[in-house]
Amino acid sequence: MSGSTGGTVTMTATHLDGAPVPPPPITQKLFIELHPTVIEKDNSIHPEHGVIHYPVWFGGLASCVSNICTQPLGVDLVGPDTFTAGLRLQTLHHDAPQLGMLRIWHQLSASLARTFFYSGVRFGMYEKLKELGSTSTHAPSGLALAIMAASSGFTGSVCSNFADVVCLRMQADPGLPPELRRNYKNIADGVQKMVRAEGWNSIWTGVWLGAGRAAIGTATQLAGYDIIKRELMKRTPMGDNVPTHITASCFAGFLSTFICSPLDVFKARFMTRKSSAHSMAVMLERTFKNEGSAWMFKGLTPALISRAPSTIITFVTLEQLRRAYRHMHGLQE
Repeated sequence: MSGSTGGTVTMTATHLDGAPVPPPPITQKLFIELHPTVIEKDNSIHPEHGVIHYPVWFGGLASCVSNICTQPLGVDLVGPDTFTAGLRLQTLHHDAPQLGMLRIWHQLSASLARTFFYSGVRFGMYEKLKELGSTSTHAPSGLALAIMAASSGFTGSVCSNFADVVCLRMQADPGLPPELRRNYKNIADGVQKMVRAEGWNSIWTGVWLGAGRAAIGTATQLAGYDIIKRELMKRTPMGDNVPTHITASCFAGFLSTFICSPLDVFKARFMTRKSSAHSMAVMLERTFKNEGSAWMFKGLTPALISRAPSTIITFVTLEQLRRAYRHMHGLQE
């Protein structure tokens, strides 16, 4: 039906009998009406201002805080079978203690740089896409959240691939014989040495493998966290508070780690290989031939143990940053 008011023609979505036209099927799948309980409990939905728009850098900062808290304790898994802590103990054993601590600092600085690029992009892009698709009463469905998160993770991984390669090589260095170590000092030094020795293509080593892994990992972790948090508030007495944030992050961390384990193992092996003579397909074929399918879940248990504190710290920190932002702008729950 159409009408005219003051010379302006407006279109209304109604049938000839006056009944409203339902939205297209794709819209019904991608956007859902929030349950009243969720609207009441969700602190990011203000009764007057609607959906609160947070700074894009909150996710990157939360990830860096998690990195600082977990990496010195050795809970950052860098290979299919080995903790960073074990590699660092080897470093301290072979080198002087001062050099070992210096190496740990170099590894931490490289890891923070990688986290800054990767998580800054994926969290920032995901949160903005989610906010653009949200209102006070409607929000992206689980499918829409997964698509948003996957595209954000893919983009973040491509943007940070150079840092990912350098970081993985630096973390693997202590486990290698001294003559085979690359001895990168930081991200900049690593990129410079890689380009000189291996050419510009070296900084794109495993870029599509890493991007694919990041898409799946971000979809299961970020979207998984939001979906689980929303369901907890809808189906239980839990509110938008720390216990809910910890519970949702634990489930999201477990889901993400379990699904991404095969990609994590293969990506670490591919990016740290000494020779680039074999393609990804050849390396994957040989891995299956030599080790069967068991290689896909090597290190799964320590990975689950290590990712739990990292995921919890990230999301709890993110939620506390959001709470501080609401308090500063008079948007308290």
